[in-house]
This record gives sequence, C-alpha cells and structure tokens, in this order.
Amino acid sequence: MWLLLTLSLSACGLNAQTFPTRIVSVPTVPTNTLAPVLTMTPRFTATPIPTSTLIPTNTLPPTATPFIPTETATPTPEPTRAVRGTVNNRSASVRLRAGPGTEYETLRTVPSGALLIIIGISSDLAWYNVVLEDGTEGWMLGELVTVPERTAVPIFATAELTARAATPRAAINLPTRAPTIPARANTFTDILAYCDLSQFRSEANKVFRPNQNLSIYWTWFARTAEQIQDHLDAATYEVQLERKDGDLWQLVRKLDDYDNYRTALTRAPNGRPEVRWFVPIGTLEVGEYRVSYRLTWSRRIEDGDKSFGPGGDEEINTGTCVFRVR
Repeated sequence: MWLLLTLSLSACGLNAQTFPTRIVSVPTVPTNTLAPVLTMTPRFTATPIPTSTLIPTNTLPPTATPFIPTETATPTPEPTRAVRGTVNNRSASVRLRAGPGTEYETLRTVPSGALLIIIGISSDLAWYNVVLEDGTEGWMLGELVTVPERTAVPIFATAELTARAATPRAAINLPTRAPTIPARANTFTDILAYCDLSQFRSEANKVFRPNQNLSIYWTWFARTAEQIQDHLDAATYEVQLERKDGDLWQLVRKLDDYDNYRTALTRAPNGRPEVRWFVPIGTLEVGEYRVSYRLTWSRRIEDGDKSFGPGGDEEINTGTCVFRVR
C-alpha cells in the first residue's frame, strides 16, 4: 500500500525528483503438479478354470449308403410250347396205359395216326406220358410214338413217376368239401335234371313205375381238378321237382340238400375230371313231372373251354326234364 502511495505522489508533482523505478519481483506461484495416476494393481488374477477335455467317443464306422437298385422289369417267360407226337404203329392200335409199364391197366386203345400231346417221358426213356385230343391222359410205349422234338420233352424222375402212376384215374382228391356218397355212373332210374336240352335227348321222356326209387342227377366237368374246385366254391344250384296239375306246374319238392349227395371226383368219358350229384326223390305217384334246373355262380370261373358266371361267356345255366310215372 505504501508503495502505491509513493508512486502516486511522484506522478502528480511536476518538479518531483526522479527516482529509479524499482522493479519488484513478484514471486511466481508454483504450478501444481498433478500427482501421478496410480496404476491399480489387481488384487488377484483369476486363474482360468481349465476346460474339461472331452473323452473321445468311439467313432462309428461310416455307414454304407444304401444302394437302391432301379427296378428292372422281369421279362415274362414265354409260355411252354406243347410238344406233339403221333401214334405210329400201323399194324394195330396202341394201348394207352395208366402208368409207364405193361403192369399198369389199359385205359383204352388208340388208333395209329392219332395226334398226341407229349407232357413227359419216363426216366428210362421208354414210356411217354401223353394226352389225347379229348383230354384223356395216360402212358404209351415210346417206340410206338413218333415225336419230332424229343429233346424238348421233360424227363420225370422215378419218384415222380411212381406218384403219378399211383394216382387212380377214377378218383382224384379235392382239397376241400369231401363227398358224401361214392362215385357211380347213372342208371335208368336216375333222371338227368336238364334232359330236355337237345344234346341229351337220349335221357328225355323216360317213363317209370310208381314203385321205383328215383334220383335226380347232374354233372360238372372241367379240364383240371382245380377248375372243378373253383366251380364247387362258386356255384349255386336251384333244382326243384314239379308235378303237372291241369295247365300248371305245382311244386313238389326243392332239392336244397343237393350238396349232401355229391360224389367223389371221377373221370368223365372224355377223360376230364368230373363230379356228379345224385339226389334221391324216392317213389312218386302216377302223373307227369318236370325237373326245373338253374345254376349260377358268385364269381367268374373257367372250365378250360369257356367262362361262367358274372362277365363270363355263360352267366346262368338252365334246363328242364319232363318224365312220367304210370
């Protein structure tokens, strides 16, 4: 403060004595030096927990990629061509036997020149298994048969020959529905259910006595036993006996129990498997009678020549037979 006053007085006087300027050094205020930044030392360094080392699993062998082959169409085998032959014994007819040897029964004699279908030959190459044109099967001595293509004929082993020859020609087993009566041929007192059809005229217009026991019969045959079985499984017979009363036919009896009177399978005269029904009707009073016959099938079947049933060549089979008792 005194310094300032002195300076002020000196400046106001005109003749004031000049004094040298005194420079007062003002002490420099030291600059605050920032304290060094402390580096924080971590209290502890976290030790990483070691990662568990996985135990290697068993490496499965590589799975084979499945190869799906492209379907190759299987070629349809060509049907076996029938081997044909002829009877060549010009001096006489040839015996058709039930088996490959002279010890087997003679089924019939066949004239020279007759055509044959050869279905096999015995293992000793001595006998042919043949089928005649009417379907009859049997055996013929090989030296009496001419076969242009002998090498194409299958050879039957001995065991197969024995089995084939042991099968009776008059009784062939069916897999189901055993017959209830033995096989037999028709007699005079058996009335054919459809005798009025033109091809059975010899059986039509029969006349019987009141004391005769009568039966109504019908048949079915085919080329194979399997076709017979198909028929039995699918067929329904509607057969009834009627008696004439004035201008009308009156029902006497329905033959609904026909299946109880089926015979064993036999060979028909043409050599094919055949089955018959003989349904007894007993004695009848004097009068004129008619059998009404109707056959249908639940499905289509074959007999080797035609088809029957729904969509077949013949869907319904019908017939009648008129006869008299007096």
